[in-house]
Amino acid sequence: MNCENLYAARMSRVKLSEIAEMAKDSQGCLSLAEGVPAADMFPIEEMIACSKQILEERGKNLLQYGNYGGVLGLRTRIARIVKLRYEMNVSEDNILVTTGSTQCMDLLGRVFIDEGDIVLVETPSYIDGMNTFAFYGGHIQNIPSNGDGMDLVALEQYLSSHDKVKAIYVIPDFQNPTGRYWSVEKRKAFMNLVSQYDLIVLEDNPYGEINYSDEIRPSLASMDTKRQVVYMGSFSKTFSPGLRVGYVIGHKTIVDQLELTKESVDLHSTALNHAIIEQYMVNYSYDDHVSYMCNVYKKRLDTLCDTLARELPEFRFIKPLGGFFLWVTIPDNIHCYDLFHACIKEKVSFVPGLPFYSTKDNTNHIRLNFTGISEDNIVEAVTRMKRAYESLL
Repeated sequence: MNCENLYAARMSRVKLSEIAEMAKDSQGCLSLAEGVPAADMFPIEEMIACSKQILEERGKNLLQYGNYGGVLGLRTRIARIVKLRYEMNVSEDNILVTTGSTQCMDLLGRVFIDEGDIVLVETPSYIDGMNTFAFYGGHIQNIPSNGDGMDLVALEQYLSSHDKVKAIYVIPDFQNPTGRYWSVEKRKAFMNLVSQYDLIVLEDNPYGEINYSDEIRPSLASMDTKRQVVYMGSFSKTFSPGLRVGYVIGHKTIVDQLELTKESVDLHSTALNHAIIEQYMVNYSYDDHVSYMCNVYKKRLDTLCDTLARELPEFRFIKPLGGFFLWVTIPDNIHCYDLFHACIKEKVSFVPGLPFYSTKDNTNHIRLNFTGISEDNIVEAVTRMKRAYESLL
């Protein structure tokens, strides 16, 4: 039997991303590509102690079917974190713990996106976010960006001339792939504009806590007066991606609908993993852990920027104030894919910028990750990249 004839029509929208394809060629390379936290940042000994403690004290409950919304103690601590970090006043009832923030996007797609609905995104934007909404029939429309986020003039022009816009997906804090950070003025102006329309704002913030400055800016959700912002967060970047713990915050009516939908997907996320993070926050300082992580990552970012400026002065970039990525503009006469293949020959990898666009004419950008690689290896990686670049001249 040919099973392909039985697949749902929507499966035609599911394709292996160009980035995943390129990762196959990157084996054995020094990697500036992977958007991952450093493995030596995982608090393994503390997690062992927390795991032992929670299994001894409440293992019978945690190993049973759990609360659909997630472990209450973790939701309480998430509410405290977002109030301290992003000026959000929410209760546990506004929070749904998910199986990673990727599930947040999937649930939002299921709940909000109908076939043909328009979803507006920044240009460039996070690939998996765009793919998720497209899977549910959303028509992805790119809105140009400027130095500190979405171009609000272009956004207003689009909104005023189209009536099927269902959602706007944005990453205001240290965006993937650009590292952009929206100013407070941009956030206020954006919320003032979108409040005039009946649509949902999907605020994705996996990188907000990876902040290399003293400045903390309020979330879009904290400025929401119409209950139209749904906020997504994650412990994958600050704690462990392997635990798969994310969360979505919104008005209770929205969260209830997302929880109902999640029940049909996986019933609930893993209570044991929720409890590990909760117990860590009880026994240790989560703030100190994040602060230490940021100090290490900032040194790696400094090393990457300094080495690029010295070895490849033709490459242009704006140093981000946080996050995992450096967005680099390479000379116009070099295609990012040509540089990628030349770098693979030199055993160094990165992510070409082109897949982050819906069009194919932005060929001179690359995304470099610095969190998952040591300072010494960053220097060596840039040295190899320089050789690859010079081979194309």
